[in-house]
Formats: sequence, structure tokens, C-alpha cells
Amino acid sequence: PISSWSFHMRHLAALVPFALLAGLALPAYAGTISIDGRGEVAAAPDMAMISSGVTTQGVTAREALDANTAAMTDLIATLKEFGIEARDIQTSGFSVNPNYVYSDARDANGYSLPPKINGYQVSNSVTVAVRDLETLGEILDKSVTVGANTIDGVTFSVADPADLY
Repeated sequence: PISSWSFHMRHLAALVPFALLAGLALPAYAGTISIDGRGEVAAAPDMAMISSGVTTQGVTAREALDANTAAMTDLIATLKEFGIEARDIQTSGFSVNPNYVYSDARDANGYSLPPKINGYQVSNSVTVAVRDLETLGEILDKSVTVGANTIDGVTFSVADPADLY
């Protein structure tokens, strides 16, 4: 009888965690209110963000940088001519990288020769807030004319979304 009782207690003890989990898994519905909702707001954009910039090449890093600085100076002056304030022109990226030339030539042991630097590339990008959408097309056109050779995109938004809520 003791071994039978011990056997039943072991089985009962093994089932207790499952019984507790079953009790926890059941939600308590009494006195509970559950509400789900979804809202959507649509509005015509009143501003645009342009991601644009200049990429230049040069034999030396200094030559590429000087060319980039001159082109970016022209681009920023053009943006300001359209009434874009300095606070709405933010640098968003800048890099100086070597240009490598790879060769199929091999050394005496049959290994590939290392690449050689064949010049440098400088990239400078800005994010520009255009608050007068009527001028957007003209700004993009004039930007390319003065040297912006990288336009990564235009996104439209609402300047103050708080007014929509």
C-alpha cells in the first residue's frame, strides 16, 4: 500500500505544474473590458526633403576634395537663392575613398598583385528641407545644373503633424 500511495503521489506531483499552467492560461473575463481601435490620418504634404550631393574624382585626395568643396559651395549658394535657410540644409554624409585598379598580373609565386590606387573620390551629401513645394522642381533642376550629381531621393511630409490630431 505504501508503494502504491507513493506511486500515485509521484503521478499527482507530475501533474501539478500542468494544472497551475492551465489556471494561468485562462484569461479572467469577469470585470474586464477590452477595446481595440485603429485610426488613419491622410493629409496633403506641405514640405519635401531632398537628399542630394556631389561626388568628385581627382588624382589626389586633395584635388578631389577641392573640386567637391567648390561644387558644394555652388550647390548651397543655389539653395539659399531659393530662400532655403541654413537650418534646413544639413550635411548627411561625407566620404573620401581611394579608387583601386585591379590587375590580372601575378607575381613569381603565382599570387595576384595587390591593387593600385588610381585616384580618389569624394562624396558629400546634404538633406534639404523645402518648405515651398511650388519651387521643388526648379530647385532640383538648378541643383543638377550647378553640380549636384547625386540625388538619392525626395520624400514628402507634413511640417507639423500635430495639427492633424
